[in-house]
Amino acid sequence: MNDEKKDDNVIGLYEIVRDRYGKKHKVYSARFKDLHTIMNFTQHYSPDSFGLYMLAPVIDKDGEVDMDAEGNINYDNGFYDDLMEMIEMALDHRETREQIEEWLDIEVARNIIMVYLCVSQFKKNSPLSLEKKPIGEI
Repeated sequence: MNDEKKDDNVIGLYEIVRDRYGKKHKVYSARFKDLHTIMNFTQHYSPDSFGLYMLAPVIDKDGEVDMDAEGNINYDNGFYDDLMEMIEMALDHRETREQIEEWLDIEVARNIIMVYLCVSQFKKNSPLSLEKKPIGEI
């Protein structure tokens, strides 16, 4: 059996998102094993505020802005890692984190998350329309 025939039997829902360079990336529907991660992400973050989360400093137990050893503000609040985990899942782990970091920006990240939630049926009234595409068509 040749590889082309095997690809014809794959069933899956996806949408296409273009990055800032015009390259197409397939955003797939969620796997059942990822539902807990998605629910945690959607409880903590809103796609409309990604820029703010990136700039939010870590607050220490005393309510003060956390500083590193050199006196710089600590922005490692966990959002970036959570966002990258979601994007890797949305792209079905077909690209590495390093590859994604080469083309990802805040707007494309927001679009990927919105499409991912929409194709996975997490958004009831999404402004994004999902037109059905034949499997494998870009």
